[in-house]
Amino acid sequence: MLIEEQYRNATEKYMIGESGLFEPFTDDIGKLFRFCRRKYGKCTSKVYVDNPDKTAKAIGWVFEKLVKYEDTGEKYLQEVWITLHESRPTETTEYHYIELQ
Repeated sequence: MLIEEQYRNATEKYMIGESGLFEPFTDDIGKLFRFCRRKYGKCTSKVYVDNPDKTAKAIGWVFEKLVKYEDTGEKYLQEVWITLHESRPTETTEYHYIELQ
């Protein structure tokens, strides 16, 4: 299992950054959820993707908590979107050759 974290400033509505895919400390989804809840705050939603049959599939969680800006010390609402992945994405290569005359 791999996870990805996306950090967002929900107060001012912009993305702060993302972690990229990495292996979490555990493959136990319940233990991982509890860890994320302690680290990132309350769980407010799940992350969904649409299936081809138009149904939604839950693939992660959205957590939020108040955190301070490093420079001013003022607080903002931070969201962390955690998505769970079975493996790294599949990448394909397609060649576009020039035909010689």
